[in-house]
Amino acid sequence: MADDVVYNAKALIADLEALKPGMKNAMVKEMRKAAIPATSAIQAAIPKTNPFESKIRPILNTRGRLGWNVKTKADAVQTKLRTTASKRTAVTSLVRIIVASPATALADVAGKGSGEVRNPTTKTYAYKGGTRTHRTTTQGRWMIRHLKSRNASNFVYPAVEKSLPMVKQEIKLILERYAAKVNRKLN
Repeated sequence: MADDVVYNAKALIADLEALKPGMKNAMVKEMRKAAIPATSAIQAAIPKTNPFESKIRPILNTRGRLGWNVKTKADAVQTKLRTTASKRTAVTSLVRIIVASPATALADVAGKGSGEVRNPTTKTYAYKGGTRTHRTTTQGRWMIRHLKSRNASNFVYPAVEKSLPMVKQEIKLILERYAAKVNRKLN
């Protein structure tokens, strides 16, 4: 998705703040507003009920970090501006849309891999002053099978795919408008 490349966004934002304090916040607010079609499409695609739940075990996955609607609402979606360079990739996304719930992210990506157990045991890891290893289970494979049978995985990206080009264009126009303000002041 690195079709449009913006160079030195960090300097642009620093110049915006030097030009008029609060201008960066106004730009971020406009970018978030432009991303509303994408975020609302994602929120509409996220299941309202727990996709991990089954008729056999109806009280499955109700606690902890990966509980559905427990610590973070399942349909929590955030839009963030990022100007620092990535340490892993050459291209960094300027505006990111993030699904905040770990349970939603897990349900969305489940089944995209093969689902096969790669190693029969885990790597050795530190545990209570010693080292430990244990056998891997087939729980993940059963979870993937359950989600696929209910069509309860892979829902975020297909939902946002239609609105993404329009959102990218809007954000590009907002960025160009603010860059023109900085260029007018510097010239």
